[in-house]
Amino acid sequence: MSTVPVPQRQLFWQNFDIQYHATHPGLPHMKRPMWELPHWMNWLAGVLVDAGHTDLAVMDLYTEPGAVGETSVLDREVVRSAVRTHPADCYLFSPMTVNLHFALQIADTVKEIHPRARTVFGGVVATPLAETVAAHPSVDYVVEGRGEYALPALLGALDRGSDPAGVGQLVYRRGDTVRRTGLTYPDMTPHELPFPKIDLFPRSTGGDLRYLRQVYALGCPYRCTFCTIQTIGQKPSYFAVDRVLSEIRAYRDHYGTHHNIYFGDETFTLHRDHTLELLAALSEEGDIGYDCQTRLNCLLDDTVLKALKESGCRWVEIGLETGVQSSLDQHKHHMKLKEVEETLLRVRDAGLAACAFTVNGFPDQTPDDMRRSIDFVCSLIDRNLLQASYLFGLVPYPGSAMYDFPERFGMEILHHDYARYHEDLPPVFRTAHSSPDEVYEVFLDGVTSLGQAMDKPPYFSGDLVHPRESYGAFWAEAHV
Repeated sequence: MSTVPVPQRQLFWQNFDIQYHATHPGLPHMKRPMWELPHWMNWLAGVLVDAGHTDLAVMDLYTEPGAVGETSVLDREVVRSAVRTHPADCYLFSPMTVNLHFALQIADTVKEIHPRARTVFGGVVATPLAETVAAHPSVDYVVEGRGEYALPALLGALDRGSDPAGVGQLVYRRGDTVRRTGLTYPDMTPHELPFPKIDLFPRSTGGDLRYLRQVYALGCPYRCTFCTIQTIGQKPSYFAVDRVLSEIRAYRDHYGTHHNIYFGDETFTLHRDHTLELLAALSEEGDIGYDCQTRLNCLLDDTVLKALKESGCRWVEIGLETGVQSSLDQHKHHMKLKEVEETLLRVRDAGLAACAFTVNGFPDQTPDDMRRSIDFVCSLIDRNLLQASYLFGLVPYPGSAMYDFPERFGMEILHHDYARYHEDLPPVFRTAHSSPDEVYEVFLDGVTSLGQAMDKPPYFSGDLVHPRESYGAFWAEAHV
């Protein structure tokens, strides 16, 4: 992920890490700030191995920090060296929006060094921008949507030397024309998905990770206006519990048994019966600590809260987003602020540490509204209803309703320089209520305010492995 040096983040991440480590006793600091494996890579690698494509490797590419307030830059010599030492028939890319320009630069390098190699893009930004990405001279194919059927079919066609025009969900260039194939595959169900290729990364990568991401359900039924989860479906479908536990064991065996699990389901507690089935199995397993993310309106069942705690849940991340009800009504349906404090109190009384996702810059808000929202979240931390909170600037990512229909939300998108579609940079849009500079000023003040709010003894804590004074030095090394 491209990083942006923001001085206000030092205190923020220092105190956030203290709160997080307090609820995860014995957790070592990451050697590098990788946070998690790119789960899709292990997942699709398993699909490719199952289809007979077994000669797979990954390239380890890191960016360099930019100047304060600027995005990081790509080390071209590192890229050239990696591409030279990893010759391949096909290179696969799945960048996030803010990394799209890096991925295209890497594709340029691939074509420079291995001109006969094919480059294939897919994922969360390549899908909504398929024609734009496919028009780039160093991109051969874009796979739209989920690629469990399309990618093996494409690679099989390339192996046989046949025309990929018969492969579904492809966007590609012929001469000056960008074409789209007509076939669309059904989504592969969790029951059909092959086991991931766990050892795609070396064992030593475990030292770079904060946690191991795991998925129980694919899809989310909600339609938040700023979200791009629609790329994997809106009706959740669940993996078998035995499959989930098998993956957890395999990941931990390879990358370290000390690792905490992070359930990346968009709404982990959405379906009560499915949730309780998995939590019962985790309780029986007995040695798996985990975090999860969900919505506030999906934490109203005391039986589920009790089962979360008893099954090893240590940290619940909640999409609170904003403390302005009118914004929630428009952008995050079924969220009611009047229920926030009561629900968070029940979560706390169940023995669970809660962390909020907070977003600054909703287009219907004035700067004063934004400040009140941040003050509200700070007050929840002050009263021990939240252990911590993230703060992100609002970005209208391609694939979201905000990007596709900005006028519906009173937004004017200013440019399509995706390198600046970053949650720590000034917004790429303006509204009748605020300019980008005004929004960014509130954001920076909010980072400071939340950092100060988290500067307190953790409400939930085990034995802190590292003394407080060590976190500042760690933050400087890992986050800058």
